[in-house]
Amino acid sequence: PLVISMFHLPVFIGVLRATALKQCHRGSFYRAVGQCGLIVGVGIMILWLAWMTLEAWDGDWKYTDATKDRLVERSADLYATVELKFEGTTRSLNYKLDCKQVPTHNFKFVYGQPVETSYEYTPNDKKLIGKNCSSVKTVWFLLWASPCVCALVTGILAAFCVIHGTMKDSKDTSRAEKASKQFFMMVGVLVMFMWVAASIASASMRLTGTIFSFCGAGLVALFAWWYLEIGPKVINSSLKYSKFTGQLMSVFQNDWFRACVVCGFNVTIPTFFAIEVLRAKVRRLRKTTTSKSWTTTEAQLAWGFLEEWQWASIFMKVNLLCMLYWGMSIGVAKITVVFLAWLNEALASWSYLAVNIILFLIAEFLMMLPPTPGIPVYIIMGIILAGQGRKVEGVGYGGGLIIGIVSAFLVKEVSVVGQYAIGFFMGKSVKIQQLVGVDKVAIRAVEKIMMRKQVIGKVAVLVGGPDWPTNCLCGVLRLSLWTCCWGTIPVITIIGACVMAGAFLAGPKEIMTDSEKSMWSAIANTALVLSGVVQMVAGVIAMYYIQSVVSKEGEELARTRPEHEPVFELTRAEEAFRDTYAEVLRWDSLPRPWLLLIAVSASMMVGSIFGFQFMDSLCFVDFQVNDRVSDPDGLNCGSNLGCAIFRLVNGDTPIGWAALGIFFFACFLHFIFSSYVVWVAKKRLAAKSADLSGFEEFPKNAGP
Repeated sequence: PLVISMFHLPVFIGVLRATALKQCHRGSFYRAVGQCGLIVGVGIMILWLAWMTLEAWDGDWKYTDATKDRLVERSADLYATVELKFEGTTRSLNYKLDCKQVPTHNFKFVYGQPVETSYEYTPNDKKLIGKNCSSVKTVWFLLWASPCVCALVTGILAAFCVIHGTMKDSKDTSRAEKASKQFFMMVGVLVMFMWVAASIASASMRLTGTIFSFCGAGLVALFAWWYLEIGPKVINSSLKYSKFTGQLMSVFQNDWFRACVVCGFNVTIPTFFAIEVLRAKVRRLRKTTTSKSWTTTEAQLAWGFLEEWQWASIFMKVNLLCMLYWGMSIGVAKITVVFLAWLNEALASWSYLAVNIILFLIAEFLMMLPPTPGIPVYIIMGIILAGQGRKVEGVGYGGGLIIGIVSAFLVKEVSVVGQYAIGFFMGKSVKIQQLVGVDKVAIRAVEKIMMRKQVIGKVAVLVGGPDWPTNCLCGVLRLSLWTCCWGTIPVITIIGACVMAGAFLAGPKEIMTDSEKSMWSAIANTALVLSGVVQMVAGVIAMYYIQSVVSKEGEELARTRPEHEPVFELTRAEEAFRDTYAEVLRWDSLPRPWLLLIAVSASMMVGSIFGFQFMDSLCFVDFQVNDRVSDPDGLNCGSNLGCAIFRLVNGDTPIGWAALGIFFFACFLHFIFSSYVVWVAKKRLAAKSADLSGFEEFPKNAGP
């Protein structure tokens, strides 16, 4: 059901639109599909809720322990297919003995009854059993929840169709521009989803691959829909009369965008050409074509299009994007999780007041570091303050939760002041102003929003944007500090959800059954996702306001300002070097060995990131912020933080260390290539300057 709703249904609608209903009016088609989708989605949701609650239908199927037991009973064949091999014998996975409780010893069946053997499970054995239990549980849980997911996906598709149901024919350029803006906003929503996923991954690594894969597929589908549905005629017409569409197309032609495309499609690009080569060969064997070309016409067109790209520049940007992803989602995120888990253990024996003070100072220090995501910091405050509050008379679990929310909010507000101060004082540098882009239209649009009396736009920018860049930007732009502080107050909804997620992970009791742990973990994940959704919504609203200001006041914002004249002069002074640097990077002018070097570097970089993304469990140990670094079945490092960071890489397989080695070697190759390009660019620029100076001096020395 999930595959059908998430993949087959959109493909079916696209095929239907491209074939049988190709001549149908665009607006009528989308409105009809949207209405049908809403009816089907609401109907599925109603039936699912009725199935859960009406005992007369099929019993009580609310997600309780009784429901879990029935799902396990009906999934007996799934458990039987999972084979475990211990002591030279093979047996099937058993839910009651392997999954419902933490196993310590192996067992065998004697006359149908389980008998414990003398073989004691090793930590690796326990991890293997737990992994298999989780895999089977995921299957039967998805089966139970699939109607809800199907209803939500169908509703999203229906909303998409309804939104675009007003789009008219290709002559209506204004409506095409409106559709392009909606497309841009929806791309922004998916990008915000990916950024929020990267933040959540710092606290729960299991969600990263799924959300990133879903967003990547959504981006591909969205680009395909925009191009095929609007059509090249509308795009060409809009380029002539629509300024926004022209700007959008200039973004598509930018090397940074093309680098994102290469990162997103990665192995599918060479796979496409390999398939097309096979197709051409099959056509020649079947004698359905007279062409002697090595590939198909479609592949030749694609190859000709890609040949126009400046691949050296794109490969360098691919490397930089991969480094940024690794730093945020793998390097900093995972190390932050291990450090916070270690801190939780280290503070266990301290007094509650001392824990509050130390935790506040450490959290504030982490928040002042640019790469540190805020979500795991808030979660660990909930885990520590609520968990230790259980032991303190007069505080309790609920009191610790409230103290955690208040402390985390104070950390956020103090960090706003600190980050603003950094931007304020460093913003006096012309180079910093240039890097921030104070002379750019988008940054001036943010400044415009923050200086208005309208509250929603300010709050959306301050809450939805990344902490460090947003607050530092406000300082560089010399905006009101008071506005930044009170405009950040609504972020307490996100902070509160994260702190509650941490408190739920700790649980109201120090010792809980597996059923209670599962329940509180599910509630914690729900709170975590809600915090991400709130932040994503705020980010989308901020993007809407920024895009609206740029669209309405773009010409005014683009005008030169006297206070930004030094920035303009610096940019103009560096323009000669940038032009020379771009000349050196031209694909047709670089020596072949250097072309090969940067191509190999980018290929290795993308390959390693692909491994990190889709083989996370093979590369790294599954370690969460509420785990213990001293756990013998986990990292088993006692109080040694360095050991915990080192053992975070999965030692059971060589994939983790191999991926890290490939990544860092690719970084080394990138550094060599970048140094070479800078050296050649400086050398050429110096030669040009010498030639120009000789040309200027020639008239002075000329004469009979």
